[in-house]
Amino acid sequence: MVNQVWQPLPGVGGVLIYPFLRKVDIVSSNSYLVAAPGLVVLVDPGGLPGQADDLLREIETLITEKPRPVLVCLTHVHLDHCHQLLHHPGFRAIPRMLVAVQESGARALEAHDRAATIADLIRQEVGTTRIDIRLLPPGVGGEHRDELLNFAGTSVITCLDSLSLGGGLTMPRQTLPLEGDATIEFLPAPGHSPDSICIRIGETLFLGDLLFSTAPGVAGLKGWDQKALLSTLDRVIALLQKGCITLCLPGHGRPLDAATTVRTLQEMKKEASRLEGIESVNPEWVKDTAAYAGELMGEVDRLFTVIAGRLVYVAHVLEELEEAGEAERFRGMIDSDLVDELLSDFNRFSLDFHSGQVLDIHLALKANQISQKLEKIYQGEMLSSVLDLSLVRRVGRLLEDYTVTFRGFRPRIEPGPTDLSAVVREMVAAISRPPYQEEGIIEAETEEDFARALALRIAYVNPFEHLHIEYFPGENLPPGMVDRERFLDLLLYILEKISVAGVSSLQVATGGTNGRVFVKLQFPVSSAFMEENVRRFVARGCSLSNGRCEISGTRENTTVFMEYPALGSLQDGVRGDESSGTGEPIPAKHRLIVPSGRIDGASAPVLEGELSRAIDEGNRRIVVNLSSVDYMSSAGLRVLLAAMKRLKKADGNLVLCAMKPFVQEVFDLTGFSRIFTICESEEEATRLLGP
Repeated sequence: MVNQVWQPLPGVGGVLIYPFLRKVDIVSSNSYLVAAPGLVVLVDPGGLPGQADDLLREIETLITEKPRPVLVCLTHVHLDHCHQLLHHPGFRAIPRMLVAVQESGARALEAHDRAATIADLIRQEVGTTRIDIRLLPPGVGGEHRDELLNFAGTSVITCLDSLSLGGGLTMPRQTLPLEGDATIEFLPAPGHSPDSICIRIGETLFLGDLLFSTAPGVAGLKGWDQKALLSTLDRVIALLQKGCITLCLPGHGRPLDAATTVRTLQEMKKEASRLEGIESVNPEWVKDTAAYAGELMGEVDRLFTVIAGRLVYVAHVLEELEEAGEAERFRGMIDSDLVDELLSDFNRFSLDFHSGQVLDIHLALKANQISQKLEKIYQGEMLSSVLDLSLVRRVGRLLEDYTVTFRGFRPRIEPGPTDLSAVVREMVAAISRPPYQEEGIIEAETEEDFARALALRIAYVNPFEHLHIEYFPGENLPPGMVDRERFLDLLLYILEKISVAGVSSLQVATGGTNGRVFVKLQFPVSSAFMEENVRRFVARGCSLSNGRCEISGTRENTTVFMEYPALGSLQDGVRGDESSGTGEPIPAKHRLIVPSGRIDGASAPVLEGELSRAIDEGNRRIVVNLSSVDYMSSAGLRVLLAAMKRLKKADGNLVLCAMKPFVQEVFDLTGFSRIFTICESEEEATRLLGP
């Protein structure tokens, strides 16, 4: 079928079709004009003004040559198919125009339903149009009945009955006369949306968005229905297998023959059967997924750059050593130019997004498109033979996670009992240990083995050379329910970020409270962790490893606190996508004290009295929130120290939290930071105290 050219419509003599075909996107659909001697039919006017202008010019030519009614049919009411009908003044100027919409779609348009029309996702107004024919009303599919219809001033008969498809299947339909014995058949196709229909004229079937009903970002839209979709797929496949249709015209993309369409729909059935329980595609989901897209593609870009750079470096060194064959093999492991092109394309798109030219849904769709292309390029097994396995594994997991997320599911989490102290200890030891054996080159038996062992050694880069890590493991910790591989990926990400940012020292500690175990990383202020996207990426990564995370900072230090449920606790199942710092209430057995202003020689006795009363009343776990304290002298320090000593003797504890920078500096410079437990929030302090 030739685009934007009038040509015969298969199976109906004297009827022509003018297809307006577009590339696949959510901005606008394909449109189709059908011209019969007594009627012009427009299927889906689309979403773009230029497209509407072209269609309106063709319609004007047709009705100028021979005045006749114009019937506008919507395969469904998503605005990419009908926005111009609702807003373009040219449609209101057409004489004798009628609009035909399926019953539930008609109700959605009349109610200006933003979700049903996806106006909320693409940030457009619904608009208004007159609806003349409400197609396939409730009850269609029973016995045959005819209804008289006033069709642009002419009385016509519309027939409502059922179409037999064989094998016990039937399909409701509604027909309108077109030309001679030819009719327009409207067939319900719910699943993609409640109002979705297919339209048959002669040997041509207009599919609407049926072919895209299982696509990521589409499955899960308001009104999407897995059960209804599976039923529709069965019926449309049966219809096509009857052999009366030769051409299928989708709402997006190129025309297909019937056989190809059947194969496509059969594959869709398999996909649709796996989509139970997908998330709803709504503005909140789109916003979160778009944010994730930006974070993920930034990290993928970084990792691909590292991988490609190391391959280029290894190839260069091997050439210098006259190992030209191995050098060429390394160059061929990944198409760096294509990767650069794809990631640059996404970066340009992301800039348009941040400047307001691109919507959240567009960014999410773009990231899905790019990630799928990168997955085809990426050959992890080959790369892992010469590069750090963790580096290779992380890229593959990131691409897979986004695909799963965009599909509408949560990425798979596999938590298991994990000794966090041991895992962190192994990681700290491993980051300074090369991934190759020194004997590998010496013991190589063939030239090929020698070249590969040499390449592995050349490719090794230790980004943590200048990072001094102090590790303080907790004792006798219960196993945490942790996705170990994801946790290691996250820990590596954090270490890389702070090391590359110039941080030279890091303190890592593991510990536990009742029902939870934690890993705490503290390091000098890092510019990397001032970036919101880095913080979100870490928080999301922690959630995907079955934990939750807090990132906090003072003028001197940044703290990353990652917490996991302990084996056997009430929380040892897989977590939802949650984060801490949401205002959890202080447990009943905890006492919260919130002093304010200056705590000096004059006011310290007030704090001392409040702490003493709390202890005398039997409180053994006290949180002192210092967020409202502007100044603390040595008198205040002595009061807090005395209270902590009393509590320790009574098997209790006192935790400080939410210090302002000046107060934190006092504690740091006096050494009291090493005596007290200091947290960034009440929630963290409460968790550390336990019940």
